[in-house]
Amino acid sequence: MSDWIKVKAKTHGNKVAITEPSKDGGEWTFKDLNIRAENLAHYLKEELGVQKGDRVGAFIPNDVSVFDLFFASIKIGAVFIPINWRLKPTEIEGIIEDSGLKNIFYATDHLDRLSNINPDYIKLDVDKEEYQKIVDPSEHRPFDSIKSEKDDLVMLLYTSGTTGRPKGVQLTHRTYLTNMQQQIASWDIETRHKALVSTPLFHVLGLVDSALPMLYTSAEIVLDRFFDIEKINTLISEYKPNVLIMIPTMFYGIIAGPNFNATQLKEVEVMVQGGAPPLPKVNEAFDMFGIKIFNAYGMTEAGLVTVTTETLYDETPESIGTPIMNVDTKIVGEDGEVVNTGELGELYIKGDNVTPGYYNLPEENKKAFTADGYFKTGDLVRENKNGTLTLVNRSKELIITGGENVLPSEVEAVLSKHPLIRTAVVVGYENEKYGESVSAAVMLNDDARNIDDWEETLNEFCLKNLAGYKTPKLYLELDEMPLTSVAKPDRLEIQRQMNEKAKKIV
Repeated sequence: MSDWIKVKAKTHGNKVAITEPSKDGGEWTFKDLNIRAENLAHYLKEELGVQKGDRVGAFIPNDVSVFDLFFASIKIGAVFIPINWRLKPTEIEGIIEDSGLKNIFYATDHLDRLSNINPDYIKLDVDKEEYQKIVDPSEHRPFDSIKSEKDDLVMLLYTSGTTGRPKGVQLTHRTYLTNMQQQIASWDIETRHKALVSTPLFHVLGLVDSALPMLYTSAEIVLDRFFDIEKINTLISEYKPNVLIMIPTMFYGIIAGPNFNATQLKEVEVMVQGGAPPLPKVNEAFDMFGIKIFNAYGMTEAGLVTVTTETLYDETPESIGTPIMNVDTKIVGEDGEVVNTGELGELYIKGDNVTPGYYNLPEENKKAFTADGYFKTGDLVRENKNGTLTLVNRSKELIITGGENVLPSEVEAVLSKHPLIRTAVVVGYENEKYGESVSAAVMLNDDARNIDDWEETLNEFCLKNLAGYKTPKLYLELDEMPLTSVAKPDRLEIQRQMNEKAKKIV
């Protein structure tokens, strides 16, 4: 039931499944993918001793080897973990420890970020000849896949936790297969389609919402190893994808690219932006060319939740659409009651596409789910008269910059360790290109006031301890921290001041 790539190898064996421009346009058929995975499954089981339930990690950019490891893990019954290679060594170490991961496959350029990891856990470089010989599809070693149940764990996707600890979102066969089927139905994906996949495969949007649904439909994906504003339009022109599912920042990159030409998008039938709130400037730019980008809303914990159709786009282009089939939603106010149309509330969701919970975090799960099984998204929405939803705030404090989640408390914890800082409060400020960017309002210690380059000093410190996208891009020095009526930092007021400062700089 679970090993669907084996089925595809029989039904669509000679059809191209993956094209890799970074490898001189190399192509892999569905038959190739199955053979590579079966060969690798033998290696994992016989050479590394991987058994059902063991963890297999991919610290790799967009590459066919990510799918080798995913499909091989399914054949064995192992749990697949794609790791965000943009994280710092200390952040990666937290994920390794939490998940119990002891089998990590990596790409050549990313090895230095595994410096804090037990070297015994680091197995093979997927860019080397040794790995290529193992998966070589010209020599097939058939593998007898284990039987998996619908509620068996298939992968862990890590996201930021409310305490700063990384949270492993559990995806079972039931949850990720349900999400794929809903993606296919929502966007009318067919075998003839071809998607350019530029979103990183460690993201739910890149792997579970984009790449895997295409392969599950026997459609083709073109793998963009790293998103690059200089080459994205060249890839679109050369490979002529008819499906583009990206974060808003990537669509911004398309129109900002030096060689952008609207005619190159004439083949595109499905253009969807997700992973971050819609950027009005992006929609406006594409509207000038008569091109509509449909908004979608989802999350690591649930995949796809809402979608926009052409009719809904014309009525409320800024909305995130309506809930998809088989997903139950309600909008709940602070009093715990369902709000009326037009009123602000937190979105609750329930369905087979929703995670059964966070790995090894029972107390977190108690807070995340209601007694009747609804997942509390933490996202504030408002229902419009036509039934669409408008996303007002993706959680009260979480910053989403270019599709990446940044937890303010995590950045604040780093800043507070620096001797120049007395107090720091991190908020997001408006950025046309990235939706939001990270900023910090700080109160400095007395001996720091005579230092002219204190901002640069803090940046260097943050970059040593955090991923680049988490490092503040703007600082606001305060003599007194604005407080709420309960003596907590007034984040809304700080955010207002930060946006004012950002406008003056521009």
